Amino acid sequence: MTGNEKKGYFFVFLTGVFFAFEVIGFKEVFRKFNLTPEMAALFGVGFAFLLVTPFFLSSSKRRKKVILTIQRDGLVLLLGTFSNAMGIVLYYYALKQTDLGPAAILIKTTVLYNVILGVMFLGERFKDREIFGILLAMVGIYLISTLEGQINLISAFCILISAFLFAIQSYMIKKYIPEILGLEYAYLRLFLLCVFFFLYSLLIGSFLIPKLPIIVILGFFSLMGYFLGRAFYFEAHNYLPISKLNATLLIEPIFLMFVGIIFMNEPIDLQKLAGGGIILLGLYLIVFHKRKGTP
Repeated sequence: MTGNEKKGYFFVFLTGVFFAFEVIGFKEVFRKFNLTPEMAALFGVGFAFLLVTPFFLSSSKRRKKVILTIQRDGLVLLLGTFSNAMGIVLYYYALKQTDLGPAAILIKTTVLYNVILGVMFLGERFKDREIFGILLAMVGIYLISTLEGQINLISAFCILISAFLFAIQSYMIKKYIPEILGLEYAYLRLFLLCVFFFLYSLLIGSFLIPKLPIIVILGFFSLMGYFLGRAFYFEAHNYLPISKLNATLLIEPIFLMFVGIIFMNEPIDLQKLAGGGIILLGLYLIVFHKRKGTP
């Protein structure tokens, strides 16, 4: 393993930790408060954006990096964040009415979508073990999607679409940005997400201002996931191909499943364990048998 790979895996490890805390935090907010997904996302990213803005504006060096990111990567940032924002709304909609474990596993089908995008747009070909991995993942998806009382078909469908929208962002970054500035990209993404969720909430008439303690809680978990987690994830793109980025993150849903069982009283279900295991095994086969040098 090269030094760059070690650095990349370290960044992805940190990504998984911060992503997990974000998901747990938002799930708890949805459990305890009657808040729509777009409002939770808006005030979460908005509060996080206000917290980190002085850090970027107080330094001329960081301001220049922000401007460089806008000038050089602005279009990819805009399109990728728009795709990501739609995915977030769908994922939080499903998370409100779904147990933590099944949702965390289904969202990792981003790995499968990355392979499909590579075949469709990068001229790659499926290998036999990748095809087998995809078939296993589909069987696992079926098992997870039909868990009575823990997830419904509409929620499962929303999460699968959300995973595809998340995959588009990583694909665009890897294809069109030779070297991404992780912190600056994550900061500008916060701003664009604020704009998107604000306009979206006005469009559908759901805008409201939550109580301050709820905003602070959302802001704290957004700071960990939307800013720090994403910054580490974007930075890891400089050192690892997409397949390896997602491979390391396959540990996260296992952790979240046990969190749901131990701390949120989610049921220990053989079908859930089997479905989750089959999906992760399928994604493992897809990831670790991809061609060398595949982006």
